Amino acid sequence: MAVVAAGLAALLARGLMTSSAPAPVPQVVQAPTTDVLVASTGIDRGTRLSSADLRWQSWPQASLGTNFITRQAKPDAVAELTGSLARSSMAVGEPITEAKLVNVSKGGFMSALINPGMRAVAITIAPETGAGGFILPNDHVDVILTRRVQQQSGNGIQDAVRSDTILRNVRVLAIDQRFKDDSGDEVAVGKTATLELTASQAEMLSASQQEGTLILSLRGLAEPDQQSAETVQKDSSTIMRVIRYGAEKSVRVR
Repeated sequence: MAVVAAGLAALLARGLMTSSAPAPVPQVVQAPTTDVLVASTGIDRGTRLSSADLRWQSWPQASLGTNFITRQAKPDAVAELTGSLARSSMAVGEPITEAKLVNVSKGGFMSALINPGMRAVAITIAPETGAGGFILPNDHVDVILTRRVQQQSGNGIQDAVRSDTILRNVRVLAIDQRFKDDSGDEVAVGKTATLELTASQAEMLSASQQEGTLILSLRGLAEPDQQSAETVQKDSSTIMRVIRYGAEKSVRVR
């Protein structure tokens, strides 16, 4: 009985030692990677890139795009692309491609920022007509036309001042030659605002500048976004120059 008990104890101890042995760890084979240039911060459309906006990140070669910028192909890409303008918005970690950037030194950067079918039109502004200088590129504004008109009253025809919103939700492309503020905190007190308009809106805005003063009304970010600028005033009127007794005057003719 003592021999049997000793044998059972030996078998039990052997089983415990076998069960407590660690399981073999499977070997992990790392897939080959390549350093790809990506955005280190969120980049808005029209932003002038700095070296802090770009970084290298390991990317699996199996999912490598043909238009990606790799360290092996362009080791100096960060220095070369610093100062370029973003043609479209990019998220953090999104690969940078040359199609998404505009080289300022080669010119044509403003035309690259305009959406298809739109036009860039510049108008003269002042701090009192441009929301006190707090309008920055990529903001959306309403365009208000203020002009003197003649209206019929009890005492005859009298001069009056009239204001009308002629355009709504217009995107500001630039203030003077400023496309995107680097810090985002400064204000641009400029003399010229470049707006993105359709061809018909550009013609109407050009005629409206001859009638009176144009004022930009800044829209809030919380307002619903629209696909394109809305034309408020739609008519077939034209502007004609009338010379009476040697004095020239612009008149709207329907």
